[in-house]
Amino acid sequence: MIILSLLNTYIRFIKTAGLVASNHYNTLNISPNATSIEIKKAYRKLALIYHPDVAHDDPIAAEKFRMIKNAYDVLGNTKSRQQYHYQHYYTNIKTTPVVTINSIVSQCNELLAFTKALDPYRLDTEGLYQQIVQLVDEHHITILLKSGDKKLTETIILNLLNCSQLLPFKKALSIHTTLLTLTNNNHALMATINKQTQWQKMLHYWDQYKLLLAMAITITLCLLFLKWG
Repeated sequence: MIILSLLNTYIRFIKTAGLVASNHYNTLNISPNATSIEIKKAYRKLALIYHPDVAHDDPIAAEKFRMIKNAYDVLGNTKSRQQYHYQHYYTNIKTTPVVTINSIVSQCNELLAFTKALDPYRLDTEGLYQQIVQLVDEHHITILLKSGDKKLTETIILNLLNCSQLLPFKKALSIHTTLLTLTNNNHALMATINKQTQWQKMLHYWDQYKLLLAMAITITLCLLFLKWG
């Protein structure tokens, strides 16, 4: 029941973030002018990352693969692709939701709540990274800067900063660099971001070299034992 609840929370988040199959081309990371061969290649590439046989029990990856499979089923068939073009680019053009700073805050809150409830060792970090990137893309940044709402912008920064703790250092650094552009020279906020960057950097190097350090300590102890034992 808990897993089902978390998955429903995630599905609700990606729907409000515009990540569902409302744009199958975005789902497959291809151009609307992509050929059938390019569509197939894109599907296979993503399947190698998100297929259940690879991602196992990761609920985020499972939902992501469902979206990918759905997009491929539509775009991979000429007739259904033509019908999708009509529905997406003509029928639904007037129903595109307007993105506001409040909707961005809502999406960030949903994402933070979801990531806090998951096992970090089974989290799809690439999927999480892509979601954060979408929330702070050029369009969203423009909306945040134009709003002039420092309090809500700070809430967004802190929420995404918390989410980025689960990312590998290089991906987290990319997110932190983007978040710094939203601080409006708020030195306290900049210091918070830089502090987390340094902390994740330290953890990154510790993970890289802890085995070598342990081996060095073991060898040193063995040599001391042989010398004084």
